[in-house]
Amino acid sequence: MTLMKSIPCDIVLLPEVALANRAFSASQKLAQFGSLFVLEDGKFYPHMSLYMFQLNTDDISKVEEVLQQIANGFSAVSAEANRYFLGQGHAEGYLDPEFIASDELHAIQNAVVEAVNPVRAGMREKDVVKMKEATGVKLENFKKYGYPSIGELFRPHMTLTRLDGRKPEALDVLPDISEFDGVFDGIGLFEMGDNGTCIRKVLEFPLSLTK
Repeated sequence: MTLMKSIPCDIVLLPEVALANRAFSASQKLAQFGSLFVLEDGKFYPHMSLYMFQLNTDDISKVEEVLQQIANGFSAVSAEANRYFLGQGHAEGYLDPEFIASDELHAIQNAVVEAVNPVRAGMREKDVVKMKEATGVKLENFKKYGYPSIGELFRPHMTLTRLDGRKPEALDVLPDISEFDGVFDGIGLFEMGDNGTCIRKVLEFPLSLTK
C-alpha cells in the first residue's frame, strides 16, 4: 500500500507588485543583521498568512476548487500597516509589518478556514508542538482548526525576514511603517519551508472583484 504524501501548506494573500517590491527591498536591507532568509521573487515569497495546515498532495485539487470560488467572491484587499513587530520567545527574530485586522481581512480568512479545514490532513509538526503549551482561545483554535491565529487571534502581517536573534537596531534601517500600506490582490496555496517561508507556489488566483 502506498502512503499518501502530505506537505505543510499556507494559504496566503499575495501583495500587488509595488508592495512586493517594497518588501524585497526591506528584506535585503535587513540581511546585514544576520538574516536566516531574504525575500526573493520565486524563492521566498512575500505574503500574508491566512491558514497554515498539513495537506495530502492528493487533495490539492479540492483546495483548488474552493480557492477559485473564494477568489471569485472577494475583491483585492487594501491593508493599512500600523506597526513593526520584532518577535521574541518562540518567534524570536521575526520582523514583520503588522496590518490592522479589518473586517475584509477577517472575512476572507473566515472563508478560507471554513472551506479548507474539512480537507486538511492534520497539523503541521510545529503546531503540534505549540499546541502542548496552548491555553484558552489559542487551544480551542488548535482543536477546531489545527492552527491558532484565527478570529480574535488573527494577526495580519508580512514577514520581511527572520534574524538570528532579537536585534532592535534592525528597525532603524526600515522605512516609515506607512510605506507598507498597500493592496493584496491575489490568493494562493504554497508549500512551506523553515521559518514560516513560502518556498513553492502550488496555486495562485487573482482576487477578481473590484471595489
